[in-house]
Amino acid sequence: MKKLKKPVWIAILCISVAVILGAAFFLYRYLTQEDISGESLAPTSSPATEAPQKETSVATQAQAPTEKPVVEAWGYHPAEPEDLEVSFEELMEINPDIYAWIYIPNTNVDYPVARSTGDGDDSFYLEHNIYRQYQFSGTIYSEIKNQPDFHDRVTVLYGHNMLNGSMFASLHYFEDEGFFNENNTIFILTKDKVLTYLVYSVYTYDDRHILNSFHMDDDEVFREYIDSTLEPHAVDAIVREGVKPTIENHILTLSTCTSGPANTRFLVQGVLVDESDR
Repeated sequence: MKKLKKPVWIAILCISVAVILGAAFFLYRYLTQEDISGESLAPTSSPATEAPQKETSVATQAQAPTEKPVVEAWGYHPAEPEDLEVSFEELMEINPDIYAWIYIPNTNVDYPVARSTGDGDDSFYLEHNIYRQYQFSGTIYSEIKNQPDFHDRVTVLYGHNMLNGSMFASLHYFEDEGFFNENNTIFILTKDKVLTYLVYSVYTYDDRHILNSFHMDDDEVFREYIDSTLEPHAVDAIVREGVKPTIENHILTLSTCTSGPANTRFLVQGVLVDESDR
């Protein structure tokens, strides 16, 4: 067998080192990239985002919710809305695709929500931040199939399962039954409304496109979808006892990746229990 000459070995060694350094740099950027809202855009009320506000913050004082308390539903009383400080006027100056804010107490979920309307690419915000710049962590987003008023029968929001705990990674907190039992609320803020959802079911699902797979306008199909969320075929499913949404309710589905097979998703299901003026 012919031996490689020394210069060839040196070239191979240099290429190998370059590949290793490149991979290490990519991993570092992946783990440490700045959360697009954690420091400069997030409301200050979330215990999960304790970083101080920058001077360029778009968060301003707003009177979030209403004089009436959140309704009791199926024997459960969701958390009261907090004084979330979000200026949609300033957010929409940054990007008119931003139409909502999602906040889940005791998680890192405290982000603007975008909906791509200009370029016809529903998945644009999968890898773009709210400034419409490429960023691997993307933005929490919905698709054009969902209206921005959250009055569809099922609204689906998507977010990455980031290794640094940002975006929708902390949805996986709900896999712990103790956390699930003690935390039951999702807040959605729009320019005019505060919507409160009761988390009632969490489980691992496949990667099918929910809104394309179920014709939610059909009462029977919607009823079957609700039933599937109440009795998921998943070993990790946790369902809140006694909560029985009907076809008269509005469902919020939060979807993120899992640490398992690439064709699996972790879903958090919430049912709308209160809608108040801001």
